[in-house]
Amino acid sequence: MYVLRSLFLYLYLASVVFSATAAAETAVAEDQVSFQVEVGREVGNDRMLAILNATAEEKKPADLADRINSTMAWALDQARANKQVTLRSGSYQTYPVYGDNRKIVRWRGRQELQLESQDVDQLSQLVGTLQSQLQMQSMQFSVSHDRRQQVENELIEQALEAYQARAEIVRKSLGAKTYKLLDINIHSAGRSPVIPMRAEAVSTMSRSSVSKPALEQGTSRVDVQVSGKIRLLRD
Repeated sequence: MYVLRSLFLYLYLASVVFSATAAAETAVAEDQVSFQVEVGREVGNDRMLAILNATAEEKKPADLADRINSTMAWALDQARANKQVTLRSGSYQTYPVYGDNRKIVRWRGRQELQLESQDVDQLSQLVGTLQSQLQMQSMQFSVSHDRRQQVENELIEQALEAYQARAEIVRKSLGAKTYKLLDINIHSAGRSPVIPMRAEAVSTMSRSSVSKPALEQGTSRVDVQVSGKIRLLRD
């Protein structure tokens, strides 16, 4: 009987402790508020990426490869002469073209050349030269890494100030004496415009030279989000 009473007493005390703990946790959870703020800015683009390609068709794969390779070798020589431009080769594709009888009648191929620079005028001049034998595929303007990092650092300060200001609004509105920061997360994002180019509209293979493209660098959006959780303190 004594053992049974001791067991009942232990279970009762355990349930009381559990209920008190659960109630405290519920009270704490009820005093936690999560929210997010976002700040952003339009930033002038100072970097340009241009993608061109050498395309050709031949009846024999070897002739096709020779034609594309020679065109790309010429383009690389032109690009390497400009020290303000970073270049790299892109994808290289060849595939057969079938006739009505489902037999291969010729071969078609394409190789990409990617050019990037913060000197937009120099790159546009080079693009004009290369378009005498290559086709423009796309152009993209963006904010350079150093410039984006500088802007993001400035926006982080603004976002943190905005987060604190909103936390103060929450505190006052809910009648708390003060608050404690429990969690904070910082995220950055941005959008850069991409200008696609139709190959048939910019093909200049029959011309010896072309004018440089008329460009407007525009702006990109840089955003910083700060999200987190605060605990309202009422005592």
